[in-house]
Amino acid sequence: MDKIRVDAGVKKILINDGPEFIEFNPGDIGFAERFYGLVKDFDSRRVKYLERSTEIEANKELDDSGLPANVPEGLQLVREVCERMREQIDVVFGGGTSQKVFGDALSLDMFEQFFAGITPFIETARNKKIAKYIKPNAKSKKRVAMK
Repeated sequence: MDKIRVDAGVKKILINDGPEFIEFNPGDIGFAERFYGLVKDFDSRRVKYLERSTEIEANKELDDSGLPANVPEGLQLVREVCERMREQIDVVFGGGTSQKVFGDALSLDMFEQFFAGITPFIETARNKKIAKYIKPNAKSKKRVAMK
């Protein structure tokens, strides 16, 4: 029987030296749409998050224990941001990705590390896709020169 082999461009990346890994196809248009949707979603929410954070930090009151009274609100905001990011990462990279990558932890720093690590793979794949449409090849240069 004849065979065909298709390189779908799936990247497998170990998480913290394994054994867990994530896989995604940075060249797939569906993945790209979901990824850039996540970025757009976060950018649109960032202003609201910053406004809420500023309001929370403006409260300088102390509770009965002498601790800042705004701590519970601040923690709730961080939880909300983290849970939203986990949801969106699972939408983009597949269900269970956040659990594989972050475990049960909720930390804004982890998301920054994740995106700093994953973005170069996405940018490289997208640049390769775009380059073939904007970079003239040798044949098209010869055709232009012959005219």
